[in-house]
Amino acid sequence: MLSDPSATSAHRRDSSVCLAHMSDPHLPPPSIAWSAFLNKRLLSRILWLSKRRHVLRPSITAELLANVASHKELSGLLISGDITNFGTKEEYGQAAAWLSTLPLTPVVVPGNHDFMAPISYENSLSQWEKWADSSFPFVRFFGKVAVIGLNSALPTPPFTAYGRIDRKQRQKLARLLAELGEEGYCRVVMIHHPPRKELLPYRKSLINTPAVSDILRTYGAELVLHGHSHDATLTTVEGTDIPLLGVGAAGMDSQNPQRKASWNHLTFTPHHEGWQIKLMRRDHKGHLFSRMEWLSTTPVRQIVC
Repeated sequence: MLSDPSATSAHRRDSSVCLAHMSDPHLPPPSIAWSAFLNKRLLSRILWLSKRRHVLRPSITAELLANVASHKELSGLLISGDITNFGTKEEYGQAAAWLSTLPLTPVVVPGNHDFMAPISYENSLSQWEKWADSSFPFVRFFGKVAVIGLNSALPTPPFTAYGRIDRKQRQKLARLLAELGEEGYCRVVMIHHPPRKELLPYRKSLINTPAVSDILRTYGAELVLHGHSHDATLTTVEGTDIPLLGVGAAGMDSQNPQRKASWNHLTFTPHHEGWQIKLMRRDHKGHLFSRMEWLSTTPVRQIVC
């Protein structure tokens, strides 16, 4: 006997998972001794004092989070790095306090600003254990959606902010993608540096993009989320058809729709052809400025708002 189509439709809606994605809040730093800046952090502090603190506003980040909190269907908040500005012990502590106040339990990966200079695990990610596993890549499950967190951040020379995924992470990523794919999970990879070089100049790019892209192409993923560029873009992982989704920096004060503070409202629904993914981009005030949907087996389709 054929099943009731309305019942099937209802079951699919019940199986949907809704997640929020934001990035690059660059929290204003607490009082830090100048001795902590006797390295690359000094240049970044000068730039922050002269420019960045004026375009990245905590009040805008707070508005964005209030809008996220108003969407009760959301199950989690994904943050793709650069929570701090200089990656000091004091900032990690401040960030931990901030993360504990968020309206949804966050999942976090670090960005280049979080590892601007060498710092011990005890002074850094150990303070974020609730939200980021030190054994990258790690997995967090939201129903049948598996979020895989990668760490592309590492200390780099002045005037550079490139990232890299080392061999150990790549090998574990390949294994996870294969296993989760066989088990029918929707695989969402989160990384700070986008695996597509044309989105950023080389000095800020993921320098081993081909190696990472090859793993994603070989073992598959339904979506890759990134930060770092501060742009609300939707492209593809280099050399693949896998959607690659960026987002405006959380506190960015800009009139450019692609650059202003925004967050991605994502809905994942099982489909007989794979996974149906719906994207609604909202600015910090909650205004919808872009809407798209696609199947994991078909190209992205733009929907006019």
